[in-house]
Amino acid sequence: MRRKQIVDIVNNNSQVSVIQLAQEFSVSVETIRRDLKFLDKQGLIVRIHGGATSKTCRDIGKSFDYRAKNNIHEKQMLVEYALEYIEAGMIIGLDASSSSWLLAQAIPNIQCTIVTNCTYVISALSHKNNINIVGVGGSYSEKYKSFYGIIARNTLEKIALDVCFISCVGVDFDTGIWDSNEYNYDIKQSLIRSSKKTILIADKSKLHKRSLLKICDINTLACLITNAELNQQEKEHLQSSGVGFSGNTLPQPVSEGVE
Repeated sequence: MRRKQIVDIVNNNSQVSVIQLAQEFSVSVETIRRDLKFLDKQGLIVRIHGGATSKTCRDIGKSFDYRAKNNIHEKQMLVEYALEYIEAGMIIGLDASSSSWLLAQAIPNIQCTIVTNCTYVISALSHKNNINIVGVGGSYSEKYKSFYGIIARNTLEKIALDVCFISCVGVDFDTGIWDSNEYNYDIKQSLIRSSKKTILIADKSKLHKRSLLKICDINTLACLITNAELNQQEKEHLQSSGVGFSGNTLPQPVSEGVE
């Protein structure tokens, strides 16, 4: 009975945490984790880090091919700012976004290590002989040109990154950073947990939007790179959260307190 109710709750809310479910049913988090593992194997829900999502939200994002053609000029401009945060010797994580793909194309052939789950990022770096490329394996998605799932997640969480670059579907200054499907959401969270600093590249079309799955809070970021015109309140909110921002002006040093 409890497991059937869990499925109903997940489907009605799209995303639910283990803690929420444990409180709802007055059982331990270990019990809920066992329930979610069973339900995931039955194909009734999708387990994610810290909770579960409905089956309908697993694969509703835009394809990589679509994103690779959308707002490219703006993204290329933002990538120039992102390069300011890359130095020789770094271990860098790149997600499967079109922004990370463009960043991979723009990164100079310096001594560094780049970790990614995206085949297009790997291809963009393949001729740069000074860059050590670490490809994350797992279940392959042709739609997203990338690897996902528990193997990819476990691999990422065993790697120590100096910085990771991610993008998203929506940025909401009140609630945080959002994505639209479980594949991308899960990997972005793994990159964030493995990295000292997280830099978000988000063109202006993504500002003031929410989506299905929350990736992280605003104050998780070290820097927001965007071409959106931020108002004074938004700038003050970022500053009070310890988040640097650039894209309309030259990048400022990132606060050392944000990791």
